[in-house]
Amino acid sequence: MTFKWPWQYDFPPFFTLQPTLATREKQLETWASLVIDYAQHNKIFTLDVAEVANSELFYNQKLNRRLSPEGIRAVFDYLEQKKHVEWIDIVKTRCHIYWRRPDEWAALIYAWAVSNGLLNTPCTLYEIAHGDDTVQESFYGLEKDVLRVSSSCNNTVLCLVCLIARIYLASIYRQLWLLFLLNPTSRTVWTVLPLLLVIQMLPRFSTKRGLTLCMKYGALRHEFVIGKPWGSRISATAGYVYALRPTPELWTRSLPRRTQILYTPDCSFILQLLDARPGSVICESGTGSGSLSHAIAMAVAPTGHLYTHDIEESRTRNVEQEFREHGLADVTTAVVLNVCTDGFFVTNACDGVFLDVPAPWEAIPHAAGAISRTRGGRLVSFSPCIEQVQRACDIMRQVGFVQVETVEIVHRTYKVVELARQSLAEFDASGDSAAIQGTRSGNDRARKRKLEEETTEDPPVPQQPGRSTAIVYPFSQPTHTGYLTHATMLPRD
Repeated sequence: MTFKWPWQYDFPPFFTLQPTLATREKQLETWASLVIDYAQHNKIFTLDVAEVANSELFYNQKLNRRLSPEGIRAVFDYLEQKKHVEWIDIVKTRCHIYWRRPDEWAALIYAWAVSNGLLNTPCTLYEIAHGDDTVQESFYGLEKDVLRVSSSCNNTVLCLVCLIARIYLASIYRQLWLLFLLNPTSRTVWTVLPLLLVIQMLPRFSTKRGLTLCMKYGALRHEFVIGKPWGSRISATAGYVYALRPTPELWTRSLPRRTQILYTPDCSFILQLLDARPGSVICESGTGSGSLSHAIAMAVAPTGHLYTHDIEESRTRNVEQEFREHGLADVTTAVVLNVCTDGFFVTNACDGVFLDVPAPWEAIPHAAGAISRTRGGRLVSFSPCIEQVQRACDIMRQVGFVQVETVEIVHRTYKVVELARQSLAEFDASGDSAAIQGTRSGNDRARKRKLEEETTEDPPVPQQPGRSTAIVYPFSQPTHTGYLTHATMLPRD
């Protein structure tokens, strides 16, 4: 669809600032409306004044007329006055153009989240602005900077809380996460929280017309699921279910277990340590059941790539099939290779390498060769035993890695309670009433008579015990899954 120009665009005096103030006000209002409509039609969110001055917006080639630089500046000043423009730099050469106010964007995105069942579900900015589910939405193609700038508005809040309790944490670290909530005061709030949704998972299944899934909530016909948007509530014969949008977290909870897998807490921290983000090239070994592989693939998509290695061909082929089914084939490559003896599939190309092998010290020299010499990169090794960690750290330092560090993630539940306490001053004020009866000596009895003579008729003032807050945790706590050793390889060229 071509842009429909207003009739003033073909009127030559429209390209000359009018001297009369009332006429100029109407002219600037028309120009501002034209700029906003043009940006909305072409989905432009950032404007460069020098570039747009030579574009068709301010230059009518048919009339061979263009708006002067003074006129363009007046138009942008008018847009800034109406809060449709916010300058990026001090010299006012580039700006954000708001053809929708930030609170309007928030309302649109929130409505989309509600209709697709994505409330209380993290979404990357890429999924919102460039995802397959938002192609038909007006905010498709929305720039990340526009979303971030909107956090300064009164009705919209963007809290950037980068915590390591969420898968995709690399996307939080670099790209940010949005969790949509609705404030009771009807304000749309964007916030970032390390929220783990507790849901009752049903077995994953592929839909096919004519089939029926039998479960504890009754029978569910596949025809009722096909074509429904994510988040839809679908009735079964003895209850109802929700159609959830596939995410790496859900895949981790429902994937076929071919080996032991890494769970959400470890996966999230590994992504942060690898500094994984869209465009990164990551090498992984071994693949196993593909839990971490899916998390990395989603973090580096759409412009990055994951090379995952495993010594078992059957596991590799199964993961390849799952990548194809989940739409990740373009950003992943699964190879059968022993990285401890034969090295990695690529060399001098990676931004990060992850090792989950029995003898990581044998693969560390090959990992150093796989990391880009010009960009440098990160190395992360997962080991269940501390002896493996010790040998791996020694080899890392020998081959040139710096900032070698080992961390452990242990889930621990705390409970905050309030306890009664008695200070030394309160104990001294209470006297000897707490002494054990029947053990007083003669001196004690004499001392008691003396104290009784000195007492007054005033009744004692009762002392209220103080209160103290304490943090306790259960005696039994889950054990660790493994140690994460990470290091940095600096650029070498």
